[in-house]
Amino acid sequence: MSLNIENSIQDFKLCHEISDDCMLVVGVSGGMDSMVLLHALKNTHSKITVTHVNYMLRGQDSNEDAKLVEKTARSYALPFEKLEFDLQAYLDENGGNLQEKARDTRYSFFDSLIDKNNYAKLILAHHQGDQIENFWMQMARGGGIRAMSGMKEVNKNIIRPLLSFSKAELFAYAAEHHIEWREDTSNKSNRYTRNIWRNVLIPELNKTIPHINESVTKLQDVFRAQEEYDQRFIVSKINDRMNSFIISYKKLGTFNSNQWIEFLNHLKIPLSLALSIAKLPFAPNGKKILINEQSSIYTSIWREETGLYFQSSNEHPSATPTFITSDASILPSNFKKDEFYFDKALIVGEISIRKWQDGDRIQPIGVKGSKLVSDILKNAKTPLRLRRSQYLLVDDEKPLALIDYCVDRRAISKIAPCVKVKIN
Repeated sequence: MSLNIENSIQDFKLCHEISDDCMLVVGVSGGMDSMVLLHALKNTHSKITVTHVNYMLRGQDSNEDAKLVEKTARSYALPFEKLEFDLQAYLDENGGNLQEKARDTRYSFFDSLIDKNNYAKLILAHHQGDQIENFWMQMARGGGIRAMSGMKEVNKNIIRPLLSFSKAELFAYAAEHHIEWREDTSNKSNRYTRNIWRNVLIPELNKTIPHINESVTKLQDVFRAQEEYDQRFIVSKINDRMNSFIISYKKLGTFNSNQWIEFLNHLKIPLSLALSIAKLPFAPNGKKILINEQSSIYTSIWREETGLYFQSSNEHPSATPTFITSDASILPSNFKKDEFYFDKALIVGEISIRKWQDGDRIQPIGVKGSKLVSDILKNAKTPLRLRRSQYLLVDDEKPLALIDYCVDRRAISKIAPCVKVKIN
């Protein structure tokens, strides 16, 4: 058994290009799983930092767990780091979920140690039994493929080399090497949902359906393969986005439900918004959903005629246009979009630039009467998110031009000399 586990770790390192120079920060609770991992690592890797978190929940038992881990680390001549955190006192004062706070505390501690060592990785002792527990818990919660696929062997800087080993195999390794370990008595309490699955429901399922664990493992393999395919599919469709972009309804229509989840996950958009975003294609143009998520660079999603517009925090409002005026002695044969020629006699007061306002009207060349600026922008299919940021060139009485769209015929010069306005 020792060779199976240790060779598997060596193969794991080769497969995932983990060199002997890489510092591995190993989380050790003192339980059998993590003590087996520590022993196997000691025989297969040269740079290891042993860590332990004491939540002080079980009095002297918690202290004895910490002592065992430290004693073992010292006997292996390995660096040891520990955190003591009175979890119950914190919860009594601040409230919250015990398991969630424990996890957050633990991983914050791990992250601080990883930051101290460049290229360090966190190695954990999760095994096949943990995968199976996660499957049933996620299924009971109505989780999708991503949730039920279980933990990955490598997830960013977290590695889990024991996921293919059963609890029985780890126990056999511990017995073979006379590994000292401690039983966490809280694991026997059915106070927590995970323990109900571990102690009651899964054992009953195994009695009724002897090979159900193997079936779950195979199903998780299928789910992970599907998840990887969906991730590649999404990346191929949208690439790496760092700025605002629009994705067409046609392209969105090719996403299945899991790919839709992968799409949002890729953009670091909370899945809690998934249903609202999925309804956007059927909403009126201009409908907007705000994204309040610090890890995502996207601040809002807009419903446009052709697709959904993902607005990035990198997108800055366009600056107010500027202009220069000059006298023109001749009229050009071809007019440019950013140049206007006005009859001085028809200009009233000072020329200036401002954003258009509700009720603004202009008399474009080739159009009888006047048109609302709002209608011109609508007919030009200007995205709603951009309509309010359009500018008018005006004098004291009337619009002279809707910049980038049209010019008012009332002040247009037909002969020179005249005044030329150049938009910058």
